[in-house]
Amino acid sequence: MAGSVQIEAVTQADVASAVELAARVLRVKPGDRGGQFTSDITDDLRQMFVAKANGQVVGYGRVLKLAVDEASPGTPAGFYLSGVLVDPAWRGRGIATELTRARLHWAFARTGTVFYVTGAENSASLHFHAALGFREIKRFPSERSAAGEQVLSQLVSTTGRSRQPAGVRPA
Repeated sequence: MAGSVQIEAVTQADVASAVELAARVLRVKPGDRGGQFTSDITDDLRQMFVAKANGQVVGYGRVLKLAVDEASPGTPAGFYLSGVLVDPAWRGRGIATELTRARLHWAFARTGTVFYVTGAENSASLHFHAALGFREIKRFPSERSAAGEQVLSQLVSTTGRSRQPAGVRPA
């Protein structure tokens, strides 16, 4: 990863920049993202990490604890990776990987298993997470996916604090 990019927990000073990134790259209205991102600062069951270059947010990734069926019908309760986003000008530098490692490190301090859900057509996400050790555990129909199907995957922490899942370094 480029040496000038820092990965850190989101602060209130980062929220507006993260909302702007989401609106610009995802072409969505800011809506309640500011509130969601602010909750990631104050809620013990969720965390957002930002990638910053020269003080500007160029990427972010979130992790949060969800109840049964909250990620999608039929999904278990647990910690889920949610929404990694990197500015297109900063892609290809390992930023998404570093954001994901930070999220996994945070989650594995609280649980032994981390989940994520993505559309079955999202081969980039499926390959990315598989390279980190995630394994598919279920597919289910979904209107959220262009393919009409979503994939639930999980990563189980190895036992012992000295070993971390593939690609996850201890802090």
